[in-house]
Amino acid sequence: MTEELNEVPRTTPDFATEAATKLAELFPEVVADGKINLDTLKTILDIDVEDGRERFGLTWPGKREAIRAAQTPTTATLMPDKENSVNWDTTQNVFIEGDNLEVLKTLQKHYYDKIKMIYIDPPYNTGNDFVYQDDYADPIGSYLERTGQVDEAGKLSTNSESAGRFHSNWLNMMYPRLKLARNLLRKDGCIAVSIDDTEASHLCGVLDEIFGESNRVGVFSIIRAEGGGLAKQMIKGHDSLFVYARSLSSFKPLLRPKEIRGKTVAIDGEDYWIEEDWLRKEFGKYGTCMYEEILHYHGQEKKDEIDKGLAEGKYILLAKIGGFHVVGRYRKVSEDGSKFYSVIKHLNKNGNSDLKALGADLASAFDYPKPTSLIQQFVLGATFFSSDRDAMVLDFFAGSGTTAHAVMQLNANDGGTRRCISVQLPEPTEENSEAQKAGYETISQITRERIRRAGKKILEEEASKLDGRADSLDVGFRAYKLVDTNFTKWKADSGLSEDELVGLFADLADSADDHARPEALLTEVLLKLGFSLSEKIETVNVEGLEAFSVADGLVLAYLDEHMTPTLDQLRAMVAKEPERLVILEDAFKGNDELKTNLVQECRTRNVDLWTA
Repeated sequence: MTEELNEVPRTTPDFATEAATKLAELFPEVVADGKINLDTLKTILDIDVEDGRERFGLTWPGKREAIRAAQTPTTATLMPDKENSVNWDTTQNVFIEGDNLEVLKTLQKHYYDKIKMIYIDPPYNTGNDFVYQDDYADPIGSYLERTGQVDEAGKLSTNSESAGRFHSNWLNMMYPRLKLARNLLRKDGCIAVSIDDTEASHLCGVLDEIFGESNRVGVFSIIRAEGGGLAKQMIKGHDSLFVYARSLSSFKPLLRPKEIRGKTVAIDGEDYWIEEDWLRKEFGKYGTCMYEEILHYHGQEKKDEIDKGLAEGKYILLAKIGGFHVVGRYRKVSEDGSKFYSVIKHLNKNGNSDLKALGADLASAFDYPKPTSLIQQFVLGATFFSSDRDAMVLDFFAGSGTTAHAVMQLNANDGGTRRCISVQLPEPTEENSEAQKAGYETISQITRERIRRAGKKILEEEASKLDGRADSLDVGFRAYKLVDTNFTKWKADSGLSEDELVGLFADLADSADDHARPEALLTEVLLKLGFSLSEKIETVNVEGLEAFSVADGLVLAYLDEHMTPTLDQLRAMVAKEPERLVILEDAFKGNDELKTNLVQECRTRNVDLWTA
């Protein structure tokens, strides 16, 4: 443990400050008056000072502020929403309602370098679907206003071409989100972004800049519609899907299973047809594998050979037909998959059908939802190998919830345990729309409901097969909402009166909001200490104190400001020897002697002590 008392940070990581600190450690001479001297740095790195010549690159009005937006820490946090969750205690999936720019910042501490695949379907900038109006000066305050969580609710934004800065507004929205998203990808991870022609060229330029042109995996044409239609110049039947790796040298190609075709088995002169889909699913239980042949035997015929093959895992028993046993011989495949073609057909009408199968009220809310099969194919491509089938997938423009649905369905198909994080803005549904008539006030409500219904349907389908696989399926999610910090922060401005300033200083005496629930405080503390949103959390009683035990006792947290613990109670908590003990500062009620004694107890037991 450290010799000093640790304090939970008040904001998300400040990457600009961290980068400057690392530069100063490497090259102390570049620091002058507390700032980085770029001319000195260029001299050290033997880089020619700018000579005024034009450079190749994508630029637009507001780009500098967009870059800074990605680097600026936030005080925002996430609040647990157990009421809208499914299987809170056991699930590893997460749904977050909130502005994805702020949400991505809150995820940086734990999820940095942990996401295998990101898929997003951002606004296509048609002029009517642009609701991410960022206020870089006060992002969380702006979000709370726009979503009606403070007194004066603001309006969500459109982005018509006549308003000026049409493309710039879209790029300023996308740039910081993509920058933050890159941080979350594993070295062998990738991001896939769907887009239409309006912003395709600009998106390519931004992705080249953020991820590096050398890390571009490819650009796919997704056929989304067939047949005729009205168009000014041409009928547009496809969208583009850009795929970039975090590091192409570490990235394994997107793969899809080689063809598995149905098989006819002749037994006693009668043909039995084994379905292709059934074969694919049966062999999928055993990891990424392909069958080589279908065998059958009766009685003792080949029994010893087959039994040995079953025992060694070379065969699997497919069926019993009469007195015959039908078995399949298979082999594991490591690199035995087919690479993707650049043109893929997934029609939008199939996406509508996916939603209709879950309820007409869901289908009425979205005009062009992505087909589940499209996302499922790319998630499988990125997690083709059995070693990646527990990977994490992120969609921070969740929309209709297709990605979460696809991940759950894929796990049901091949026995994987992939996890999904979905993020959606609480964008209001259109006035007098079918969705609003059905009781959905926001898109995020519909997203949650789609994931809930999809999980229920998948579970029912798997349970009907009586093979026991449904018991291990994770079709739940922990729901969270983006909120401002539960801890005290400086909110002064020049317009405050003397009495208001006195009140403000009085408030700063407390570390936490008096109305904050301990569960909300715990979530914020865990996020800022670098824990996940799906940690195992238990409420435990320690000598009369209600505390939280996290990750089987790795962290013990006491966050109740209304009951000051005694030294004996604190000793009992330390005696459990958690790796970290977190105590709410307000719980000490200014008793420095109590705090000092606790520090000594923690030092004796080698426990890291943190205050929040």
